[in-house]
This record gives sequence, C-alpha cells and structure tokens, in this order.
Amino acid sequence: MPTHLNLPDQVLTLWSFSLTARQLLLLLVGGGLGGTLWQHLAVLGHDAVPGEALRLVLALLPFLLALIIACYQYAGRSLEVWLVVLLRYRLRPRRYLWRSIRTYEDHLSPLVLGGDAPDREESPTSPHTLKTLARREAQ
Repeated sequence: MPTHLNLPDQVLTLWSFSLTARQLLLLLVGGGLGGTLWQHLAVLGHDAVPGEALRLVLALLPFLLALIIACYQYAGRSLEVWLVVLLRYRLRPRRYLWRSIRTYEDHLSPLVLGGDAPDREESPTSPHTLKTLARREAQ
C-alpha cells in the first residue's frame, strides 16, 4: 500500500536536507536577486571592511527573505498562501447590503418562486417578461 502520496516530491536532497521544487525555485530567485544586488553595490567595496560588510548584509537580505518564505509554514500553509488569503480578505467589501429582487427588478418579480409579496400591490406583467415567455413558448 503506497504511503506519503500527499507529500510534495523532493527535487534536491543534500544529506538530510531535502528541497521541493517550490523551495528550490524560491531559493534560486532569492540567490539571484542577492547576487545582482551584490554586483550593483560594488561601490561600497571601496570603503574596506565596513563597506564590504554592509554590501554582504544587503546582498543577503533577498536570499534570507526567500529562505524564510520557502521553509516557514504556519498552520500547515506556506507564507505565500497566507499572503493570498490576506489579500482576498482585504479586497472583500466590509458591508453587504441585501436588496430584494422583488423591490428593485420589476421585470423579474413574476418569475420569482414563492408567490406574491404581501407589502406590494399586484402589478401587471411587464413587457420584458411577456416577450421572454412568448419566446420560450415558440421554442
């Protein structure tokens, strides 16, 4: 009987440290950004040891951020999934306003199941509804 079917495939294994394709890609992107930043900060290398140390720290930041994103999980979800959850939550409306179809869409009220609205007088069927019903009968 096969086990561990719901686990992601391990792409790279070094001793006891294994990386999935997602983790490897994130680390490569972070390392690439760090290397590019290292090259662009070559000006800081002219200030001897403090300049080189600052250059190294600034170049390591993208890689460390990618390492945290790749390896850290909270409640069984990775950080990019939590970012999507947070973004969807922030984009949702704060308040919902309920409006009855019977009140705002007169041409739909005869099609709503449940009969008549007690707070409204009977109105004749709208021309739009009559055209729709005639089209259905013709088919």
